[in-house]
Amino acid sequence: MKTELRKWAGVVVPAVLLIAVVCMAATLFWPDREVHVIDAANGRIVFCENATTGTHPLGRAWIDSDLNETVASPNADVMTGLGWNTFTVTCTNRNYGLFAPARASFTLTVRDAAGRPYSESVTLDRGGTKTLSVSFAAEETGEGEFQISATSIR
Repeated sequence: MKTELRKWAGVVVPAVLLIAVVCMAATLFWPDREVHVIDAANGRIVFCENATTGTHPLGRAWIDSDLNETVASPNADVMTGLGWNTFTVTCTNRNYGLFAPARASFTLTVRDAAGRPYSESVTLDRGGTKTLSVSFAAEETGEGEFQISATSIR
């Protein structure tokens, strides 16, 4: 009885492992990946005549494929002057290794006081960090806004 059980286990276990490896490889290189997690955060930008222009970090965004976590984290609201301004967001894909199939897509959109959108996007196929940067000359006083979005694609 034990000999038959060992023969059966000796055939079935390798077959199951082979099927599991083939399925993992097929999903790793599957052309139609699906979006798993999306996170977005908004903030406010106030354009004033008496404020100084410059570079303003708006926050950060990251995905972590091990934790199945996508986070967009804004800094506090920004007050800036009229003229040339640059707005930045630091984006990180915490993709651990060759067999972690998660890609990360990030977008920064900034709207001036007139509501005109300015945006930049990046997709990171592997682990790494990228800084998104949007620059424009603000011409009107008032409130604008920004949005940071992070998307995990598997």
